[in-house]
Amino acid sequence: MISGPGAQTLPAIPGQWSTDEAGALTVTAASTDGLKLGGAVVEGKVEVPSGSPLEFSGGRVGFAGGSDGEYGVVVMDHQEIARTGLTGIDTYPYNPDWVFEGQYREAPAGRRIAVDRLTSPRSPDTILAPVDLAVTINGTEYLLAVLEEQPGQRLVVFTDETNGSETPDIGRWLVLPQLEPGSTLTVDFNQAALSFHHLQPTVFTCPLAPPGNHLPMRIEVGERALTYSQTPAEGGDTMSHHLKDRATSYLRNLEQRDWEAARAMCSLTATVWHNDGTGDQTIDENIDGMKAQIGTIESMRYDILRQLAQTGEVLQQHVVHVATTDGMRGEVHAAVYFRFDGELITRIEEYANFVPAA
Repeated sequence: MISGPGAQTLPAIPGQWSTDEAGALTVTAASTDGLKLGGAVVEGKVEVPSGSPLEFSGGRVGFAGGSDGEYGVVVMDHQEIARTGLTGIDTYPYNPDWVFEGQYREAPAGRRIAVDRLTSPRSPDTILAPVDLAVTINGTEYLLAVLEEQPGQRLVVFTDETNGSETPDIGRWLVLPQLEPGSTLTVDFNQAALSFHHLQPTVFTCPLAPPGNHLPMRIEVGERALTYSQTPAEGGDTMSHHLKDRATSYLRNLEQRDWEAARAMCSLTATVWHNDGTGDQTIDENIDGMKAQIGTIESMRYDILRQLAQTGEVLQQHVVHVATTDGMRGEVHAAVYFRFDGELITRIEEYANFVPAA
């Protein structure tokens, strides 16, 4: 985002970006920066009209949009999918028994519902919820709040009993048509989709399911998880880099106390072992233990020193900097082994030693 006349730099993007006295977006760059506007190389200071196509080095493209001193620059990298090794989306088999007739029920005018967004840490928001979706499953009627985060887009974010084991903890989406209250519509859970958050979590801070949007059953249809290649892409060890990133993301979730996100990165039967003599734990026991102790922790930060990876495995060394609420400071020096099945963690082994601060 760019606002105001002060010059701004954007991560990994060339140029100095700002707005002029008239509120127009400008960029200042050298011809050697590799920035193109509308196909022409940018040299010096130029105005960037809203919607103008941009080209960056490395094959990246994008555009700028906005008005009156408030703009956003969107950058797209079409090679990102190849680098991550993403091959597709795993789905359950189609089942016609999960197609129902639903009905939109009128909600109070202007109703907004409080939900959390998938930022790190989570952040609260209120989103327009103009109608409810009534659907009857196995003789029981359920009423699900329908969000309208963007004009014209109706969305049910729901959770069910597959979350955290076979599908993400954060739930899935049903994208629905724009109809008036009282209208009937087809509710096809075979179309249950992963949120955009899974593709790029730092960009798509999607909403979590509203309170009451949980279905107390296993909905074994629709999308389940992203799938990744187990073999390195040509020109680089793509999968190894992806697993390193997965191991790092798991620790960042613990650092931010985002237990649900950490649990969703592990398989249903994942186990954890520590060198403290307690033996194996299930991943749920391990996370519950951390949750029970976190009240005494003021802050913790993981500094990763090195990572080694091969197919299905990551070995890393890190230091956890810990501060407690009673004023104690110290470090945990650790070597941690992660085993993966696809992109899910199935085993964690940690050799750790606590060193009090001097």
